[in-house]
Amino acid sequence: MKELSPLLRSLLFIIGGDIAIEIGIELLNSENKDITDEDITENIKERIESEGRKVDFEPDDSEILKLNTVRKTLYKLYSEKLAQFRRIRDKSTGWFIYYWWHEFDLLEEILMEKKKLVEGKLRERLEFEQENYFFTCKNCVDNKIKYNFEDAFEMNFRCPECGGSLEAQDNDKLIQFLKEKIARLEKSNLTVDSTK
Repeated sequence: MKELSPLLRSLLFIIGGDIAIEIGIELLNSENKDITDEDITENIKERIESEGRKVDFEPDDSEILKLNTVRKTLYKLYSEKLAQFRRIRDKSTGWFIYYWWHEFDLLEEILMEKKKLVEGKLRERLEFEQENYFFTCKNCVDNKIKYNFEDAFEMNFRCPECGGSLEAQDNDKLIQFLKEKIARLEKSNLTVDSTK
């Protein structure tokens, strides 16, 4: 039986938890054959029972795993570009049958795309923090709202919650933190050897 790479296993877990890992294993091990969502569900149940594991993906139900749970997770993998499907109408019932396969060979491109997205958001936030001057109320401990200069000026530098004065906030630590995150992200290597 083929195993998932640690990087792929981690990404699957982030997307859909333990069930996504189980589905990933089924998709990886059915590379050269058509597999339906029903087949995936049954294979996972059989594998869990044969291994004697005490896993219950459906705590509110007597079943270990429902077909609907597998379908939802497959659609999550599909939306993240890690799975694909084709559907064929069953002529006898009129229902659609979905055949699934993995796109794990695209993992590196998917990770690079996500890295680019995160890096872009960090750069936007860094630019926002560098170009604005912020004020906070020292009296409102629970209130973590910071106001930019224009908003603080309109409120006469008075807190709308307690009426206390708004004081300038030093955001140099946040700016430095964002710069370090961006630098670390630029240096990170997301190349993937293979899924074994």
